[in-house]
Amino acid sequence: MKKIGLLIVLFISLVSCSNDDNDNKPTESYHGKWILTAMGNSNPAVNSIDILEWEESYTFNSNNTFSKTRKKDGKITTISGTYSVVKTTDQTQFELNYTAESDIVASCTSKSKENLYIINSFGNLYGTWSICDGPRLVYEKKK
Repeated sequence: MKKIGLLIVLFISLVSCSNDDNDNKPTESYHGKWILTAMGNSNPAVNSIDILEWEESYTFNSNNTFSKTRKKDGKITTISGTYSVVKTTDQTQFELNYTAESDIVASCTSKSKENLYIINSFGNLYGTWSICDGPRLVYEKKK
């Protein structure tokens, strides 16, 4: 009887420990507001620009909708849409689909789609615009 009681206590302690992993869900770590903090050039000789040419942020909602806001030359532009996520061991990749075309979409091929990614070991959000001679854009999550 004591062995069965010990077995039950051991089982309950193992089950309760395994629930700790679910408290910090990685799928929610990207939800919230991300603010542009660095802008650079893909040319290694020009590593970064100290002054941002504009202010910008993304807000990712848990229902797979997002908004992007840019403030440049005193003008504020906000656009929105839906996003999908692909996770790998090293990265979290986002495909953003805007409800309309806009000049603030930072994409090589479209004014209504954009791709972003988080390198999991760094935790910053990066744009892919630098692949086609756009600036390298780096965002940090607002706490």
